Formats: sequence, C-alpha cells, structure tokens
Amino acid sequence: MTLAIGAVHGFAARKLLTHAGVDPDGLRLDAYEQADRGVALALSGFDSERSELVEGAVAIASEILRRWRTPRPELVAGLVRCLESRHPHARGDAAMLLARLVRADSTQDVMQDVTPAVPALVVAAGDSYDRVAGPAALALARLGHPGALGPVHRWLASSSRLPFFQVTSLGEVLLPLVGRADELLPGIRRMLVDSADAEQLRPVLRALAEWGPAASPAVPELVSALATGNARWACDVLGAVGAAASPAADILDGFARRLARPPRFGGGALGPGGVRRWHGAQNAAWAHWRITGGPGVFLAFLEDASSRGLAAADLGRLAELGPRAAGCAGALRPLLESPGPWTRVQAAHAWWSITGDAEAAVPVLLAALEPLRAGRADEPCRAAVRYVARIGAPAAAAAPLLEAVLSSERCFPADVHPAARAALAAFGDRHRRQTVGSPSRPPASGGVGHGHDRQLAASPAAPYSRCTSR
Repeated sequence: MTLAIGAVHGFAARKLLTHAGVDPDGLRLDAYEQADRGVALALSGFDSERSELVEGAVAIASEILRRWRTPRPELVAGLVRCLESRHPHARGDAAMLLARLVRADSTQDVMQDVTPAVPALVVAAGDSYDRVAGPAALALARLGHPGALGPVHRWLASSSRLPFFQVTSLGEVLLPLVGRADELLPGIRRMLVDSADAEQLRPVLRALAEWGPAASPAVPELVSALATGNARWACDVLGAVGAAASPAADILDGFARRLARPPRFGGGALGPGGVRRWHGAQNAAWAHWRITGGPGVFLAFLEDASSRGLAAADLGRLAELGPRAAGCAGALRPLLESPGPWTRVQAAHAWWSITGDAEAAVPVLLAALEPLRAGRADEPCRAAVRYVARIGAPAAAAAPLLEAVLSSERCFPADVHPAARAALAAFGDRHRRQTVGSPSRPPASGGVGHGHDRQLAASPAAPYSRCTSR
C-alpha cells in the first residue's frame, strides 16, 4: 500500500485524483479541513472496475484514517466492498487497513465501525493469495475473532513453507492469539523444526517472545534453534519464557561468556580462547539472567562491555537490572548526550532505573517528546512517553503536552494514547481526569479537530530547553 504524505501521493492515488479531475498537488490530507474532500474522492473509487483506481481509493482512505480520529464509517463500508473486489492487491490493501484500525488503543467508535467487516474478513482470510489472507487474519486476530484460527492452522500445517504476506507476517498474526497458545503451539513447534534456519521464522520467534511463559512447551525446539542462524531470536524467547527454559541455561552461559557460539555463526572479533565473539552474546546473557534469576553472568557481560563503551549495548535490558547495574553507571552517563535520539532516550531510562536520578534523565525524555507537537511520534518519542509514565511525578512537566495529545484530533501510533494516560495517572491527581474512558471525538465535519491541533502546537514547551537536539 502506498501512503500519501502531505500533498505527495503514491502512483495509484494520483491515478484516482487525475481521473477525478483533481490536482494531486492541491489535495493535502494532512490538513483536517481537506479530509472530507478526500473521503468523497475515496468513495468515488472504491467500486471502480480499474484496479489502480480501487487501490488509489484505499490509499487515500488509509491516509485519512491514519491521520485523523474522526469516525468514518462510510470509508470502512467502502473497504468492506473492496474485500470482495476482483482485484487482489485492492483486497490485500483493504484488509491491511482494517487490521491497522483495530490496534491496542482502538476506541469504541472504531470497533463499532469495523465490526460490520467481520464476515467479509472471514471470507478474505480463506483467500488463496497470502497477500490477502494474511492481513485479513491479522484483523480478525486483533478483533479476537475465531475466524483467524483457520488460516493460521493452514499456514502452520505447511511448516516447511512459510507464508509470504508481503504487507504483514505470520508473527504479527500470532501475536494477539496468545490466548490460543495451547491450540497453536503443536503447529508452531513443527515449524520451529521444519524451518529452523529460515530468516522468515524470525517474526514468529518475536511473537513467541511476546507470549512469554505461554511459549514454554516449545522450549525443546527453541534449545535446538540455538544451533541455527536464528539463535539470537531463540535467546529472546527463552529469556521471556523464564524459569521453564532452564534446559538452555548452560548453553546460554557459554554464549554469554564467549566460551562458545552457535555452530552456524561466523565472523566477529576473537574472544577468550580464540572463540569468535557472537553478535547475540548479550541476548544470551540477558536470557540466562531471566531463566536462572541470577544476574551474575549478565552483569559480567555488561561490565566487560562498559569498559569498551555501552553504545552498542541493549540499554533497555540494562535498565531492567536497576540498581544492580550500578557498576555500569559511569559508562552510561555520557550516552545521555549521544548524537542518536534512540540511544539518548534509552540511556536516560537506564540512568533513572539504575541511579534514581530523574534530574538528569527527565530533560532528555522531554526533548524526545517534541515530535508530538507536530502530530508525529517516532520510536524514541514513543519510548519516552512510556518512560515518563514510569518515572511519574518528577516528569510531570510532560503533562500539558500529553493532555493535548489525548484531546487532539490527530492520530498517533496505537501505543501512544495508553502510555500517555498511564503517565498522567502517574503524575498525580490533578492529571487523572484525562485517563478515564475514551477521549471525546468531534463530529466528522467542522473545524474542531483543527482547533485541537492548535492546542497541541501551543501546549507549553518543556522547561529544559538545553536538551533539544534530535
């Protein structure tokens, strides 16, 4: 699916606009007052006999729905019709867009809009074209509908031929199905054997890591995966499983201490005894800690890494150790001024977790929140919202901006709103009013959303102006 950004539209969208006699450079879907015009144009293309016009309609609908929170049931109805189109790319794009509408922070309005699409999604999930079936199954899985299970079982039964969805992955479909783990794990375990060394297995392993202890029946296959090119991802799953993954502990200890490496691994600097250093050694050290409960191996790895600089370390996992990682604090402190925004944010969170010093950490996190004023939220920004929620009252200077985000008509990534509400609740009683229920939604017409954008842009700047580098 090609998304439009500002007045720059993809090929299919431009085809539709030109067909409708509209100057593509004159339609700015990032401007709220032009959204209704975009809706009308999308509706004009949904039922076209020309594939590129239907795809253009879906692209325009996607741009509107991903930018603005106003309910648009007419667009959802058009997407449902697209699921029944004879054009496979349009079917796949429509299914993917419906899946994106039912993310973690979907409002009741959105859920009501998407519910009528369920019968068409069930049919689409049985499509022989994985580019259609995959997104349809993802939408159903996120809706908690059992219609997702049939196609997942079909893909798992062909465990040596992983599906190619192009716009999503089997791992994404599995992620919300943790409640069905007992039913799905036999097929997943076969896949871990049959496709053990396939790169396409990695999204499945990432989903299992999110499942955590629910993935414990797969420990034997995950231990075997430590001898493949997917060893690093297998480490993450084993660590997330925890104590039930104890059969892996000795292998992980060897990896972490650089006394051994996965047999298929090659390259890297030489470590003790002439064994080449493995790029996943940190994953193994972290997993060893999570499995055994003893942080010694992980701490030894981090302290060795800190002697060379922690820039390449997983600072998020360092933060999990908290005060136990005090020996790394000296190497961590300079990273608060790293040129990379992701490193700065992760370092600020780790610094606070280890030292309890909010005075040095909070300015970095507040600076990382600045993209919210323009209706954006990159990865460092999203992480910063989560981290100020953990810090609580010492980060309350973020409250005006987060309140403006919750009342804005602009859409943000699905994890921003729940994290913002959690932060406001953590800041104290006077901010709790923004954390109850779904945010109010303006009507589809009028300039209310535009006003909310002005409120967002005008929210007080963070008082730590010295930390504004990106």
